[in-house]
Amino acid sequence: MFTRSRLAPLFMVAALASAAVAAPAESSDPKDRFAASFVLALGRAPTATELTAGEASLALPLAAQLAARREALQRDPALLLTVTVKAWQDAFGRTPTADELKAAVAAGGTYTEQLQRHVAWLAAHPAEYAQVLHRAYRLLLQRDAFDLELAYWKPEGALPYALLLACLEDWARRNQPGLMVTTGIPTASVNSRYLVTARLAPAVAAEARVAAGLAPAGDAALAVAAGRNLVGVGAERVSSAGGICFVAAGATDLVPAEAKR
Repeated sequence: MFTRSRLAPLFMVAALASAAVAAPAESSDPKDRFAASFVLALGRAPTATELTAGEASLALPLAAQLAARREALQRDPALLLTVTVKAWQDAFGRTPTADELKAAVAAGGTYTEQLQRHVAWLAAHPAEYAQVLHRAYRLLLQRDAFDLELAYWKPEGALPYALLLACLEDWARRNQPGLMVTTGIPTASVNSRYLVTARLAPAVAAEARVAAGLAPAGDAALAVAAGRNLVGVGAERVSSAGGICFVAAGATDLVPAEAKR
C-alpha cells in the first residue's frame, strides 16, 4: 500500500508547475521516450530485450519512435491482433466478440488510436458507458455503481475502463474505511496496480501528448497547475497523484473471466 501527501494549496501547485514547465529538456532520460512510445503504441512497456535492441533509436524524437511502432503493427498481423484485443479490453472491460474484433483489426491503428476510437464511441453511447462503469465498480468494490456515482462521472466525459479502475482505486485508498459514494477529484497514481506506467520528465510528457494527439483542451499551463500530468486517453480531467508526469495503459488481466467472451 502506498501513500500520498495531501494536496498543496493551489498557488503552491501552480508555482511547482511553472518550475516543471521551465525544467530543461536535458534533465530527461532518453529511455523515457522509448518507454512512452511502447505504452502509447502497444499498450505495454518494452522488454529488456527490446530496450537493448532499440538503443540506437533512443535519441530520436518521440514522434519518430511512435511512427516506428506504428509501422511494426502494420507489418505484423499477430502483433496488431494482440494490441487490438488489449485496447478493447482496456476501453470496455470485456473482450470483443468475433465480429467486433474483426472490425477493430480492419480499422487498425496503435493502442492509443484504437482506444481513442473506443472512448469516443462510449461518449456517444451513454447506456453502454454506464455498463463500463458498472464493470469497474464490480471488479474493485464488488457492486454496481450507484445512481449518484453515475451522475458523478457524467461531467468527466467518457474514461476507458482501465483508467476508471485506477481512479476508483485511488479514491478507495483515500477514503477507507467506510467507503460510500464516490466523490472528489478523479485521481490516478503512477503506482496503480491497474495501470502499466512510465514516468516522464515534464518536457517529455508534453512531447508525448503532442505526438499521440492527446494534448489537453484549453490552457496547458493551467492543466499542469491542476496536476493533470497523466498522458493517456480520457485523462484530460484526471489528476495525477503527487503531480507526477507519466504515461499509462491498462495493466494485464483487468477483465474477469466471466467478461471474456
